[in-house]
Order: sequence, then C-alpha cells, then structure tokens
Amino acid sequence: KDWSKRETLAVGCTGFAPPARAPCAKRAGAGTVSMKDWSKRETLAVGCTGFAPPARAPCAKRAGAGTVSMKDWSKRETLAEKVGGMSDQGFQAVGLIGTIPVEFRQNEDVRTTMAIVGQPLSEVAAQAGQFVKYKCGKGECGTCEVRIDGQWVRTCTAKVPPMPSGDAFVVNVRASMVKPKGASRFFSFRSFLDGFRNNVLGMVGFVTEGRKSDKAFNERLENEKRIIEIAAAKRAAKKTADVQ
Repeated sequence: KDWSKRETLAVGCTGFAPPARAPCAKRAGAGTVSMKDWSKRETLAVGCTGFAPPARAPCAKRAGAGTVSMKDWSKRETLAEKVGGMSDQGFQAVGLIGTIPVEFRQNEDVRTTMAIVGQPLSEVAAQAGQFVKYKCGKGECGTCEVRIDGQWVRTCTAKVPPMPSGDAFVVNVRASMVKPKGASRFFSFRSFLDGFRNNVLGMVGFVTEGRKSDKAFNERLENEKRIIEIAAAKRAAKKTADVQ
C-alpha cells in the first residue's frame, strides 16, 4: 500500500485560496504615519440652538444692590381678631348652632358659647376657647374635673344636659387649670434663667442628699459597733460560764 502523503484539494485548487489583501495605508507611505484625531467633536447642542436651555431670569435677591429681605416672624391676626368673634357679632353670625348657652367661668374670666343637647363637654370647651387639662381621656384619672351645680364632673366623658329655656349651663373651671407656657427659645434670657435655676436646684439637692447619706453612714457605723460589742459580751459570758 502507498503510504505517501497525498495532495489535498486546497493544494491543487485555487478556488479555495483566500482573497488578496489590499496594501496597508501606513506601509504604503514613505516613512509617514497618520495619527488618529482624538480632539473632542462638537455635540448637537453646540451647533444647534434648539436644544439650548432657556435663559434664567435674574434672581430678585441678587438684582438688589445689597438689600436682603427678612422673613416676618410677627404673630399674625386670626380670623376672629380681624372679623370679630361671637361676642362681637353673635353666635349665629359666626356659624355656631345650638339652643343652650354655655358659660365657662374661671376666676374673673367668663367664656360663652352655644351647644346642643348631648354634645360632649370637651368639644364645647374647645369651641369656647376654654383650656381644660386632660390625661387619660377615659374618665378614670380625674384630671379634667370641673364643678357643675356643686358637683365635680369629668369633662372628657360629660355631655351637655337639657336645660330650661333661658337658663345657661354654667361650668366652673379650677383656677389652677391654666395652659402651660411654651418652651423658651435657645440662647434667650428666659432659657438662661431656667438653666441657672436648674443648676442651683441641682447643687442644693446634691448637698442635701450628701448630708443625709453621711448621717445614715454614721448611724450604720454606730449600729455595727454596737452589734460587735453585744457579740463580744455574749462570747465573754459564755466563756465564763464554761470555766465555772
């Protein structure tokens, strides 16, 4: 058998030969090499004004020559102060409904309003602008108690009862039931006084408690000394009895 290498189809056939490559541009030049242009190309927004952002209006603060507008922090008038409340126009003019006049009396201050039968007394108090201190809201703690017809009634659970025509439902509020003051501002004169008072009270309490603890410590030492003396006397008596 002839074991010599036979010619393949690609050796004797030019139909499967790869196509001739074109000469390289860099090699064709006589010693010249062309470099790629890495400069930034213009975008669409550079050459087109249609996508440019709209011009901003000048700022009002910057336009003024050194003038700065400060915010007005003064208290604004309420609608009742501008137009007038129930005492000025009547309860019908301000939209209050009801057939029973209600009076909240606290010392010399008297606040009046109108209510309907079965209306919660807490709502009537808020409607009249009368401050009542609440805690549990269930009628269990008694914080909101007011006096009505000589009896203490809890505002959170009480309701306006039927009244004879022309009679007012009078509610007497305790003088101690006043609205707490708001917290003082930081770095205000009031905050300085509050901090000074708290520091003084803290130092007084520290000294007082220290003296009490010293007294208790001395009493403890005396009691321990007395116990030791009693124990020593008992041991001595027992030893004497054993010797006899």
